[in-house]
Amino acid sequence: MPVHAFSRKTPLFAAFFCFAALSQGCRSTSGVSELPESVCQQATIPIAEVQGRDNRSPMQGQPVTVRGVVTWVSPDAGVFLEEVASDADPATSNALFVESSELSLQLSQGDRTVVSGQASEIGQGPDTLTSLTEVTGMRVCEDGVPLPSTDTRLPIRMAERESLEAMHVSFRQALAVTDIYRRADGRIRISANRILPAPTEVARPGDDARRQAGVNRDNSLHVWLDDSDEQQYTIGAMVMAAEGLMGNDGRYQQLWARDALPFTPVVQYRNPAPEADETRVVSFNLRNYFNGNGRGGGFPTARGAKTADQFERQRGRLRAAFRFLDPHVLAVQELENDGFGPNSAAQDLIRDLERATGVEWAVVNPLGGPVGDDEITVGLFFRPERLQAIGPGRVLASPPFQYHSRQPVAQAFLDLDQSRSFLVAVNHFKSKGSCPEDGPNADKRDGQGCWNLAREDAARSMTRWADQLAQDLTEGRALILGDLNAYRMEDPIEFMLESGYKDLTASTGLRQEYSYVYGGQAGTLDHAFASPAMAPLVRSGRIMNINAGYPAGVNLDLPWLRSSDHDPVIVDLQLVPPGARK
Repeated sequence: MPVHAFSRKTPLFAAFFCFAALSQGCRSTSGVSELPESVCQQATIPIAEVQGRDNRSPMQGQPVTVRGVVTWVSPDAGVFLEEVASDADPATSNALFVESSELSLQLSQGDRTVVSGQASEIGQGPDTLTSLTEVTGMRVCEDGVPLPSTDTRLPIRMAERESLEAMHVSFRQALAVTDIYRRADGRIRISANRILPAPTEVARPGDDARRQAGVNRDNSLHVWLDDSDEQQYTIGAMVMAAEGLMGNDGRYQQLWARDALPFTPVVQYRNPAPEADETRVVSFNLRNYFNGNGRGGGFPTARGAKTADQFERQRGRLRAAFRFLDPHVLAVQELENDGFGPNSAAQDLIRDLERATGVEWAVVNPLGGPVGDDEITVGLFFRPERLQAIGPGRVLASPPFQYHSRQPVAQAFLDLDQSRSFLVAVNHFKSKGSCPEDGPNADKRDGQGCWNLAREDAARSMTRWADQLAQDLTEGRALILGDLNAYRMEDPIEFMLESGYKDLTASTGLRQEYSYVYGGQAGTLDHAFASPAMAPLVRSGRIMNINAGYPAGVNLDLPWLRSSDHDPVIVDLQLVPPGARK
């Protein structure tokens, strides 16, 4: 492959080294002399000795002469040298970086080279890169040498990764794509065997969650993709092998892939339409559905689209998603909180639903205006030819929902086909961001993030409220839905389970359930729970992975993909069991 084929990553790489070396721009590398031919037969200092066993070279600041094969050329920055088996210690790396823009123009991959310079560390913090700087001499002893490659496998403990620094490595194992957030910039993250779970998705907060976080770190690796790799990676895609250089971008080690990664894409799950005797309820975080002034202007908006064109693209994908999901009731989060007038976001969403499904839709309007005083709100939309609202919608404005979590909205419905009532309560609890520095809602470092107490208070207040409404209106039948901003093993979810509610999307072991991906870790923030009286009438509950696992800012094959950053939750109800029908 071309020596200088890595243009996407090399400007960042060069800029990092130019800045980190002396904070004075790149050092001059002119005047590198050619060493005498005799150096090719003379002993040199083993690269492993320059590297040492610790993060920093034991020879830092000393003049050294080393030999190795050029495994990577970074234009305008330098080259990487690797000396096969430069010692017998597996805890020391056999490679280093040579900082020299001049050598990056003179050397090619496969050149066996002797170089003289000063042992240095480039970068800041604990994970610096052992390097040769102030290069004074160089000699190519042989060209066309096969590139060395060290077989390795995840997991690799973070403390052990220093032994692979700057080396050319190969991974021959099943690896899963676990992060595509930076895919548009050419970076993904892979992990051993499966998607990394958010620690508190699978472990209780505290020591168990901290252990899981450590397991996740050891089992994952960031990858800079080759410039020629335009493949559409998605969360859960299986990578069968990976080869490249263990580079460093100034923060942590990462694999710089030499070629496109061979991978098996994720199978698209089908979403059959609800059966004639089923009622479908969908919960969906819309990711800031703001419609400007409702007349084509008013952009940029406070939290949503920056332009009218951007809003039209957003709603186009949402329409496709609504058509694909085919709900009878739609519970939404992150809807612009501007009331229910003709130019409101709620009315625009009704138009989207009607265009997508070809049937009439209505919205629950509990207060006649905005719900709470946040910029975003929750909402309930339904198909009046199928469902009749029982009384007015209800809003919970108790203390947990006055300052932090958004005020829940609940509505009792009578299913006109099945002649049975049920309650739907839609929620959006306080997020894990904008953390206070101290107090009861500060981050306790137990894996739950900040505002956990606020979310737990919201869960307690809302569950009791929904219970009472359901007892009064629907013989105890209630669905609680929404973005609770808490993973499955966290305190708010534990409280709801202890209260007798059934988690309708719990993993069955057949596939890893998740609705959101953050930092390469997948978990369930979007939930559906059924009361004891409602649970027997639930035919199925599932998360439809059409959003969180797909990259933003790229063209995707299906129009409903990446319509939000959260995945929707689908609950299919069979309100009258077959044996109870007349």
